[in-house]
Amino acid sequence: MTQNELLLEILSEEIPSRFQKGAIQNASSLFPKILKEYGTHFASVESYVSTRRLVLVVKNLLGRTTDLCEEKRGPRVSAPENAILGFLNANHKTEPDLIVKDGYYYLKIEEQAGDVRDILADVIVDFIERMPWPKSMRWYLEEQETVSASWVRPIRSILCVYDNEPVITSIKPVGLTTCGHTFGHRFLSAGPIEVTDFADYSVKLEQHHVMLDHRKKMAYINNELVQRAAAMGMCLAYDDDLLEEVTGLVEYPFVQFGTIDEKYMKLPSPVLSTSMRVHQKYFTLTYTDSMPTPFYGTVTNVPCTQTMREGLDRVLRARLSDAMFFYNEDADVTLEAFAQRLSNVVFHEKLGSIAQKVDRMMSIANSKEEHRVIALCKADLLTQMVGEFPELQGVMGEIYALKQDETKAVATAIREHYKPKGAKDGLPDSFMGTRASFFDKLDTLVGFIGVGITPSGSKDPFALRRSALSIIRILCDSRFDVLENDNLSWYIDTLISAYSEQGIALLPDTLELVHNFIISRFKILISDRYSIDPEVMDSVVNSYGTFDFNYKDAIAKAKKLNILQKREGFSTIQEAVKRVRGVIGEGNLQDTDEKLDLINSHAENLNNHIEACMAEQEDDSTFQTVVGISELVLDVCDHVLINDEDPDIRNKNLKLLSKYIRLVECKVGIV
Repeated sequence: MTQNELLLEILSEEIPSRFQKGAIQNASSLFPKILKEYGTHFASVESYVSTRRLVLVVKNLLGRTTDLCEEKRGPRVSAPENAILGFLNANHKTEPDLIVKDGYYYLKIEEQAGDVRDILADVIVDFIERMPWPKSMRWYLEEQETVSASWVRPIRSILCVYDNEPVITSIKPVGLTTCGHTFGHRFLSAGPIEVTDFADYSVKLEQHHVMLDHRKKMAYINNELVQRAAAMGMCLAYDDDLLEEVTGLVEYPFVQFGTIDEKYMKLPSPVLSTSMRVHQKYFTLTYTDSMPTPFYGTVTNVPCTQTMREGLDRVLRARLSDAMFFYNEDADVTLEAFAQRLSNVVFHEKLGSIAQKVDRMMSIANSKEEHRVIALCKADLLTQMVGEFPELQGVMGEIYALKQDETKAVATAIREHYKPKGAKDGLPDSFMGTRASFFDKLDTLVGFIGVGITPSGSKDPFALRRSALSIIRILCDSRFDVLENDNLSWYIDTLISAYSEQGIALLPDTLELVHNFIISRFKILISDRYSIDPEVMDSVVNSYGTFDFNYKDAIAKAKKLNILQKREGFSTIQEAVKRVRGVIGEGNLQDTDEKLDLINSHAENLNNHIEACMAEQEDDSTFQTVVGISELVLDVCDHVLINDEDPDIRNKNLKLLSKYIRLVECKVGIV
């Protein structure tokens, strides 16, 4: 028996699998917040979401342990009489109870410390009304002749047990009264199940074929699939998203294997696995060489009978028959023929057609093979197979290109130009695939930002942040030099001109806007990836001009600066660099190769130390040497008139300070 434990279960119709992970997170943050608002104390809150139930377990839940007395402010003393009377009536007080202070009326509101049970109805109602769902619904409450509060699906029962005893209270917004029992598996269990606490609840649910813990259920499904496949000499083709989805579809998993008709094994592997995964939620099984087997794995909510197995196979045959038809129909048309129809496919109403996008990408390609890749890379969007399975775009392009005798390099690049599709997706493995991906995503950014469409808050309907992050990953992480010694500005400028030639007007500052958008995402990505202080990232980014920003170089500088900032004396270097840059001005570093003939002793001393440091081999003491030189720089700035009236002296002073900046850049690695 567990003392002071609250067990709350909201049992409803099936919760969509895709909502369950978010529901666990939302419930875990919302319910503690509500409990605190009611003045309770508790040790912890755990949440679970399964196919039909959302469960909250609160450990050591206690109500307010002392009486509460507070003053409640009312209307001004000069307020109308009816306002004062309303304030009294609302708080069940009379005129003698009024207290005058600071020109306002106050009332003393006293509340006695109460039992947690007394507030649970209000807590549950608050939770139901405030729990966020991607989509929710209301249902008709016949006894109340009204509609319910919103919930993801109609609520059928609310279990509420506190301190090992059921709490019976009315929850009017959903037309139910809480109870001390739950229900097991919809088909494999009958009748109510009385429970006393969470431990008792968990055991009894398992006995009645409900596996509550999502992670436990997912691990069980995965292990069953892997072990049964291994027993048949096969491997499971891992699909984390599908595993997550099917876990949320069943209360208790029963793993089944079925067969695929031999004639459908002629379909390309991606077509076969995608058709099974998307339509039927079936897992692909492969041989050790990764070739698909004529078997599949699936998960059902009840034990599988022979009739069910035959039904699973029969439904799959119908789906694969459709896939075979689409594949054969597409194979009769060349990719070039599909590409010619792209002018009929709108990219965006303000940015023209897909064919126009392809033409713009052509303007920044520079080889015959690159032009071939770009000409065909969007062609499969018009195939029936991609129309049925959008996730196969690029994949089908590669398959059809190889069937039509395109080179392996071109076919691979057609598939790879969609990569990376997300933060977890890998980069293209080929040079042409990398270039095509870069062209595609940069054109998208230039176009949308150029017509004033940018992400707002959490809304990013055209995935522009993802496009920017893909560009950054290509520039920073790819083993290929995608810019081919040009700078990013050249590509952006060329695309802007291509838009203009198509009659699509972009904002006059599009070049700067695109640069700034990419750099802003770069700062966030690199800060998170290497745990770099945001201020360090700002400092590094600000050391470049907008149009000569070097992404790989900036990462190296940021990583080094992040370490250096923790060393003693770094703030002195920072202060000196900031002061020198303020004197010299942005972009005005002087040539420092010539020998300087300085007449001021402070400046001469600084120059000698800089030259000595530049001539020395770098070692562990170099950093502290630069710190000392930075102190001399500050001394020079205090005692020497840098911008002397004599142009020759002024020029020598500016060259001296420029020499210091070069020293810091060379020996410390940051400026």
